[in-house]
Amino acid sequence: MSKYLKPTLIASVVASVLLAAGIACGGAETPQPTEEAAPAAAATEATTASAATAAAAPTSTPPPEATVRPTNTPAPTAVARTAATPVPSGPAKHGGTVNMSAYADTKDWDPLGSASLSSVISYSQLYNQLLQFDTADTDEVVGDLAESWEISPDGTTYTFNLIAGVQWNDGMPLTAHDVLHTMLRYGNPCNSTGRSGLWRSYVVPLEVADREGRDCTPTDPDASVRAVDDQTIEFNLAFASGAFVKFLAIDYAINIIEHNSGSGPFILEDYQSGNHYKVNRNPNYFKEGLPYFDRIEHYIITTPATLLAQIDGGQIDMANSPGSNLTAPEVYELEQRTNSQYVGHDVFGGATRGFMLNIKREPFSDHRVRQAINLAIDRQKHNARGLHGAGRGHCPLVGMANTLEECVTWPGMRPKDTPGGQEDIARARELLAEAGYPDGFEAQYTVRQVGTYVDECSVIKQDLEEHLGITGSIETLPSAAGYAKYGTARPADATGDWEISCQADGMVVLDPDAIYGGIFLKGGTRNYTDWEAPEVNAWYEAQKVELDPEKRREINKVAELWLHEFSNNHWVSLTLGKSFWIMNHDIKGFSAPQTIQYGFKQEHLWLDR
Repeated sequence: MSKYLKPTLIASVVASVLLAAGIACGGAETPQPTEEAAPAAAATEATTASAATAAAAPTSTPPPEATVRPTNTPAPTAVARTAATPVPSGPAKHGGTVNMSAYADTKDWDPLGSASLSSVISYSQLYNQLLQFDTADTDEVVGDLAESWEISPDGTTYTFNLIAGVQWNDGMPLTAHDVLHTMLRYGNPCNSTGRSGLWRSYVVPLEVADREGRDCTPTDPDASVRAVDDQTIEFNLAFASGAFVKFLAIDYAINIIEHNSGSGPFILEDYQSGNHYKVNRNPNYFKEGLPYFDRIEHYIITTPATLLAQIDGGQIDMANSPGSNLTAPEVYELEQRTNSQYVGHDVFGGATRGFMLNIKREPFSDHRVRQAINLAIDRQKHNARGLHGAGRGHCPLVGMANTLEECVTWPGMRPKDTPGGQEDIARARELLAEAGYPDGFEAQYTVRQVGTYVDECSVIKQDLEEHLGITGSIETLPSAAGYAKYGTARPADATGDWEISCQADGMVVLDPDAIYGGIFLKGGTRNYTDWEAPEVNAWYEAQKVELDPEKRREINKVAELWLHEFSNNHWVSLTLGKSFWIMNHDIKGFSAPQTIQYGFKQEHLWLDR
């Protein structure tokens, strides 16, 4: 019997789940109020902040327990492969120039709609957010610009109090009105959600005059977010949610002013496309004693051999993100060869790896072709040869719904050297014949030449050619050019200039909402064809307001199985890839983040030399 649920059965199951879950917000426990705490073109000199401002530091306590939705699958404790990083020789030190590697050139300097790790690592250090993830306890949300915040008794109003006296680099005061300007940009439905606007799924939707006619003037912005006064900003949520503050705390949700000025720990000095960007310490930074580095020089290094040669020559101190283009074996070998002088710190929530299908182009517009591809790909071989064993499971929701052990028994995920795997290949051939392609067809692979994408597509190309007769060549492009090509499928009347691709969506936070928002909702960062399914929208809306973790898991189990059945989908889920943040053991103050998408200000790191 097929492991798939019939669509009618899925509908009845989800109806039962939703009824049992009691998805109306009023059914949740009422949370109690809790006290909580665009790049500059060249370096600009800021006016000196007052002593009181310099002494101010963000403080916080966690959000109310009733609104916190625990992650279903906690991150495992990493096992050390080599000697531990040496203990610092003394207290934190100021000074020094640090050379960092960037795995790709930036795609955007404006966070609006930004969806690329290569971009956020460049602009994060120039700005601040309302909130951020703590640099020591990296799953805790703390204040950045916010000194404290309060939550209404029903959990739907968040009021943030800003640190007094913060200034932009040009000497202008940073006020709640600047924050409002930023949030109205990110929250405007005329603008792509990207990752900077993921928080808007939780607030009262921002209405505009005429979205279809491109009159994007907000008609009642105060209903969503408003500046109470110069030091206070308020968000009105559509329902109580502890996940809201997580999406405000990621580095994409940064505060940006209209006149090209930053407020962050560093000031941009120079950017040369494809080569480097260099920043200097902000001498008037509002966080007392920070940052520690005098200067950071980021060098764009896209090839592993060049990066390893630069490390061996002592030219690179650390990567500026968990992206480095090195494979897991290369990281392990680097640790051994340097006797742990360089360490690859494990980042569990790396990226959900997938095979993208352009559903706007034939033959991928036929769901039978997409189902056949989903069944034919050997996920175990993809992990072993494409990711060199750095993948973890194959579930679309990466273990936060059905367990990894359950997913591996599903058609398409079963090892191809088993009877079940052979059944999957046979069924894939039947589906392709039914779609009119008994002998396969030719397709063009388009791949960004960073990380392991080329290796991954090479493995998948071999599978599809061997099992289904799908042939074709692999086109490789620089990172930004690849993103631009994928984006050609975004307009409603366009089919796009690409067909199939290997891509990943970096985990933003360890929560199913992040995967839905990045891949399975219209406008998602990796949903380049703006694919949309009413069933998925309904499941997403139901699970995001459910505060009971087990009831929420049950909703997501049904959604996940439907996504994998592939009667209507655009993304073949492959695995969750682990990432490594490489740094010299002389870099101190580092604690690995839970996911690949935050922790890039570098304000807390220091050099023990």
